[in-house]
Amino acid sequence: MFKTISIADLINQSHKQIDFLVDKFEDMVEPENIEFPHTHNFYEILWITNGTSGQNIDYKNYTISEDTLFFISPGQLHLFEEWENIQGYAILFTEQFFLQIFQNKNILFELSYLDNFHENPFLKLKNEDKKAIEPIVDLLYQESKSSEKSTETIQALLLVLLRRIQKIFSAKNNQNSSKHQMVIFKQFKNLIELNFAKNLSVSDYASQLHISTHHLNTSIKTISGKTPTEIIKKRIILEAQQLLHFSELTVSQITDQLGFEDSSYFARYFKKQVGVSPLEFRKSIS
Repeated sequence: MFKTISIADLINQSHKQIDFLVDKFEDMVEPENIEFPHTHNFYEILWITNGTSGQNIDYKNYTISEDTLFFISPGQLHLFEEWENIQGYAILFTEQFFLQIFQNKNILFELSYLDNFHENPFLKLKNEDKKAIEPIVDLLYQESKSSEKSTETIQALLLVLLRRIQKIFSAKNNQNSSKHQMVIFKQFKNLIELNFAKNLSVSDYASQLHISTHHLNTSIKTISGKTPTEIIKKRIILEAQQLLHFSELTVSQITDQLGFEDSSYFARYFKKQVGVSPLEFRKSIS
């Protein structure tokens, strides 16, 4: 369907194993493989300090201006539409790299902005926000370029940066959720990835998480502002869009693959969420 790229692919060094990278846009060579839709197997934080950049995430367009952080999660369909004439930093890391020094493997779940489930996967920075993160980014950059760089130092600095961004993000979004709710949300998202085509109910997901349906509803609503049902529908629609875009499957075959009873119901379901029929969507991106 589409290519999943690694950090090494992004810097045109696909023969290497690279789990972390921080670099300045102005020093990077434009990757060969970002002109087409792709997914990542790593987290990406873009900090645009000057200029504007066009991004497309899961079929939604964004224009990112200066003094903005932009977050891209593993598995999201991404298209980097504008690369030239921007300045700033790209911070890339794999889940494995970040978690390898922590006994608490839920720590990544507690950084809600990394899951990119908000309507706007970006964060506009005020001057005080920039002052809070700029020294850490500079230290990360300098350490990563050092001939005597320390992986442990980079991981520790990365944690400080991510937690500082979470503090800014929570304040701007009036997010009063607990770490426990963030973990539930991440576990729920992981279960959706495994089961979205099985037509499971919200209570089915709650049972798998060993919590009540009410607890699941409350946690998901607090974290994302959406209901569990809305998030399940969004994932099903994204899969349908990708199949319509990248496969030659008929609408009937996609209907079967996604667990719908018949094509007419699937077409109505799709149009209600996207605004056009499946065939109209396929035609619009061909």
